[in-house]
Order: sequence, then structure tokens, then C-alpha cells
Amino acid sequence: MDTLNNRQCKEVEIINNLHFTTIKDLASALKVSEMTVRRDCLLLDEKGLVKQVYGGITSRALDKMPNYAVDSELSKNTLIKERIAKKALSLLTPGEVFFLDSGTTTATLAELLPQDASFTILTASFHSLEPLVKLDDCSIICPGGIFANKPKVFYNQESASFLRRYRAGKCFIGATGFDINQGITCSYFEDVPLKQAMIDSSQEKILMLDSSKFNKISTCVFANVSTFTTIITDDGIPQPYIDFIRAAGITLHIV
Repeated sequence: MDTLNNRQCKEVEIINNLHFTTIKDLASALKVSEMTVRRDCLLLDEKGLVKQVYGGITSRALDKMPNYAVDSELSKNTLIKERIAKKALSLLTPGEVFFLDSGTTTATLAELLPQDASFTILTASFHSLEPLVKLDDCSIICPGGIFANKPKVFYNQESASFLRRYRAGKCFIGATGFDINQGITCSYFEDVPLKQAMIDSSQEKILMLDSSKFNKISTCVFANVSTFTTIITDDGIPQPYIDFIRAAGITLHIV
């Protein structure tokens, strides 16, 4: 990268560390204009150092990383996911408004909602929508957009803005990786703005993940542990993570 200036080298470093970011966030981090960042990223893309995608910039390292496919995860750890989802269900009160993220553990919560449930639920997740639309007394709100097949979400640049117009008592968020040093990650950049919109628009922020996700790093950082008020997982969670979560003052439910 000897032909790049210091700012451009820093941009590559930030993008490689985060795996995905937006022009706005990159400009804010470097305290420069968005136009400057756009010009830089066009050059960096041409040099094959980063990749411009719909909604932001990703690291070229993603091209070499295995993707998380929601369909392939549906049959994994099903009993554990059901225990986690049952605990999440117990935290809801009738008539509540809540956000439901993508992923197989959050979709299990959708499947467990009783037929007479009465909630307002906001979600972009295809796997969650399937069982939710069968609930006659629930109001289901979906931001719509283009269907992204691998993460199974409906997404476009307006989806996150749409979700931010609403407020909810709770959000239930999934993740594919949780590392003490690198934060909480997901596999697809499309998920990042949707997750963050749900988190920012909710009073209680609940992370649902099975213990296989600890000590794992996926492609896109979307939050750190202090983002959440509650974490629900199973009894396979490593002890250092129990200590880390509790030291942060976060409610931890182990099922």
C-alpha cells in the first residue's frame, strides 16, 4: 500500500478490522467529509483492497471466508435453541411491541408464540415471518425490500430507516459470533444496519445465542457486549464469558 496516503491506509485498516462499514461511519471515524471517503473508497476498490457493496464497504478478506447460511443452521442445536427461545418468550407480556431479528434462534421464538398471542412484531426475517403470519391476533410489520437469500432477510437502503421510525419495549437479536476482544458479529453486511436499528429503537436489548457462538468471530461487527441489557444462552457457555458478561452488569440467563 506504498502508493496510498496515510488516510487511505487507515481506511483500509478500519474496513479490514470491522469487515463492513458505511461511508458515513468511516467519514465520522476519520473526521473527514463523506465525499472524501467516497473518492478514497473508489480508488481502494479499483486497487482491489476493499469492495464497494450495496449500503457500504466490505473487506476483501470476506471473499475468502466461509459464509453462514441460515438454511444450513436450521437443523443445528435445535433443542438448545428451543430452550433459549422459551426463556425469551417468558420475558414478553401480552400486547407488547418488539423487534425480532434474523437467525435461527430468533426464528424459533417466532415458532413458539402461541396461537392466541397478541403482539406487534417488527421483523425483516423470512424464517420468522413464516410462522408469524399465521397468528391472527398479532400485527406484523416488515420493512420490505429486496430478498437477500443467504441471510433470509428483506433489505434495501431504506429498511433500517423504516425500522427506526418505530419504538419497542424489547428487541431479540441473534449473532453468529461473540468474542471478548472483537465484539459481537454476524455474517452478512445486510444484517448490520437492521440489527443496529432494532437495538437503537428498543428499551430492552436482548441477545439470543447458543454457546457454540462464543469464541467465534464472524464477518461483520455490529455491537459490543455493553449494547445489551440481557443475554440468553445455554449451559455450554465458557466460564470466562460468564464472568465477562456479569462484570459488565448485564443480566445473563443460562438455560
